[in-house]
Amino acid sequence: MHRSREILFQILCVAASLLLLVMSLMYGTRVTALNQQAAAEKAAVETLRKENEILRVRAAGVWSLEEIERRAREELGMQSLSAEQIVRTDFAG
Repeated sequence: MHRSREILFQILCVAASLLLLVMSLMYGTRVTALNQQAAAEKAAVETLRKENEILRVRAAGVWSLEEIERRAREELGMQSLSAEQIVRTDFAG
């Protein structure tokens, strides 16, 4: 009777160990998948940051004073005012 209890206890220990092993493998696989997903998301964020910086530089070039003046002259045919065309007004009173 005592021997059968030892065998039963050993079987339960082996079963518990196997269960823990299977669970750790399952969670390990899940952790690996989440790590891979996190790495992919991090790479996507870095790509978006670089793209954002490129767009900022382009936008700064499009809206710079020099670019606006160039477009006004070349595309719209506008000209700079001469000194005689400038009228100064004092709104202070």
